[in-house]
Amino acid sequence: MRKPFMVEFTGTPEAGKTTTIKNVSNKLKDQGYSVAVLHESAESLPDEIPKGTWDANLWMHYQTLSGIVRARYFQTDIVLIDRGLVDSSFYGKKFLWKGECSEEQYKKFREQFIDDLFPNFLIALTVSPRVAIRRRGGEGHLVTKDYIRDYNQLFMRYYSELDCKKVLINTGELNVYQMNKMIFEIILENLP
Repeated sequence: MRKPFMVEFTGTPEAGKTTTIKNVSNKLKDQGYSVAVLHESAESLPDEIPKGTWDANLWMHYQTLSGIVRARYFQTDIVLIDRGLVDSSFYGKKFLWKGECSEEQYKKFREQFIDDLFPNFLIALTVSPRVAIRRRGGEGHLVTKDYIRDYNQLFMRYYSELDCKKVLINTGELNVYQMNKMIFEIILENLP
């Protein structure tokens, strides 16, 4: 079995992950690569599970795991993952740091990780609260300035602990074209 090169996109809400994945996927295909995309599991979260909860993260984590196992059998060169295992791992750690889950819950959660399913490369995109709110079109129920500020602070703490091939990009001052070009080139540079 030939495993595809897996690239996960994670980071601040409204940093441009989903848009970039779509555009970069098309650019890679134009270069002759076969590409598959694993969409963000939060998009299919059942209505009865409240967003932003420990249980929602567990559900999304298992959905992501199953998608990655399936993607290992795709006959593609590259799989782009919109918020994958690194993302669900960050949320688990965030819940622990904020006291919203116990040390025991987090320990059991981490025991269920399968390290060989982690991506080959991680692209983390961030933006300031001001940019995130502007891109969203205003504050919402979950995405507020305080939430983004808190998210970024905890995400940077988590990112510094990660031991994997990774890149961090602040997209706040980049237009879509610049961001897509930069990420496309980064992926090409890191392909085996």
